Amino acid sequence: MVDIELYKAAGIDYDKGLERFMGNAELYREFLMKFLYDGSFEEFCAGAAMGDLAMAEKAVHTLKGTAGNLSMTRLFTAADATVNAIHDGKKDDDLQPFVDEVNEAYQVACDAVRSQL
Repeated sequence: MVDIELYKAAGIDYDKGLERFMGNAELYREFLMKFLYDGSFEEFCAGAAMGDLAMAEKAVHTLKGTAGNLSMTRLFTAADATVNAIHDGKKDDDLQPFVDEVNEAYQVACDAVRSQL
């Protein structure tokens, strides 16, 4: 049984995600599980930590797309804001709040998905 309220609290629109997967709950679940092993978040963190903004931007852009496809709305919004911040030339301390928000949204989404396995 899927805890839709748990997903909602984590910023995941389960109903919209399920709709994207044409109502196939098992397929949506499979892709949510695969998300846990996607390396985009780790690559983003590494790029941000090294100051390699090209690497960070590419990774967070990929993370944004994946989050959007899975209806992880909070993570999508945080990743989108981060992509825009990098485009606007934010660096170092000015970029850190964006990195922190992506990290928080990512962790909350992953915790929710893991709890449903």
